[in-house]
Amino acid sequence: MSTRSPEDSDRRYGFVGIIITDRARQGARINQILSTYADCIVGRLGLPDLEGGALSIVTLIVHATTDRLGAMTGKLGALPGVSVKSGLHRLRGTEE
Repeated sequence: MSTRSPEDSDRRYGFVGIIITDRARQGARINQILSTYADCIVGRLGLPDLEGGALSIVTLIVHATTDRLGAMTGKLGALPGVSVKSGLHRLRGTEE
């Protein structure tokens, strides 16, 4: 007997790239958002101090539904000084 919820079958693997140009102001809020969505995050790589502190980049590997990923990236992308791009793997047989 499976303990997976119906939502589990809608989850896909993907990535999120976050570029931050105002880490001093937005860093705490970014981490707060990522903590809220920790159940979706499989891996995280952060480069916090590029270009003398003017640029930070965070890359996430995620396992999420499109709705959950969209909610997270929408909140992140709404922050000033934060740019977000993401992609999810299309499962075989689901190509349009």
